[in-house]
Amino acid sequence: MYIIIACLLVTLSLILINVPALNPFRERHKRTFEFFISLISTFTGFFVALSLNTILLEVNQKKNLVKLLSATNLSIESSEMRTKGMYLNPAQKGADLGKILHDAPVEMPKLYSNMQNNSLVSDYFSSNAFQAYILCSDNMQTFVKHSNVTDVPDEKKIEILNKYLKYLDLAKQINNLEISKLNGNISQSAEDEQIQKLTKQLQ
Repeated sequence: MYIIIACLLVTLSLILINVPALNPFRERHKRTFEFFISLISTFTGFFVALSLNTILLEVNQKKNLVKLLSATNLSIESSEMRTKGMYLNPAQKGADLGKILHDAPVEMPKLYSNMQNNSLVSDYFSSNAFQAYILCSDNMQTFVKHSNVTDVPDEKKIEILNKYLKYLDLAKQINNLEISKLNGNISQSAEDEQIQKLTKQLQ
């Protein structure tokens, strides 16, 4: 927006300086004309600076979002390892899963659950990626709640935890796609296509 205004001001300056029909005005009001051109030049510089600042701010914000998504993926991977190592593997070896979950309940990945309240996510996440995030978050919260219920048999808890693992993996893949898009490695349409394929796999 600002760069468009700057271009319009430059164009106006060129017209005022070069149009032959304005020669009489330029000769009669030389100082006024020079002041007006100087004023236009000042505003042109101002809008160019605003445009550059806006571009640089957006670049930095996207870099910060990439850092957030990378850190969130580490949190998701930690939850994956915890789910396998603390719950599923011991259950397969005959441990009492209900007792394990009572002593150490399943939790959502700490960074992931708060992403929707982050301004970087709301400002720069694509709409499809954000919808996929909500899908993952809602389902993961449901699985966490159901796995921690005391009167559910271990067999059912194992089934729930395996579904939870699938959504953890989906969440990580969605984040990776968004990172690729923010870094300019894939287009918006390519990201949308991949997100659609990933979400269909879990339907």
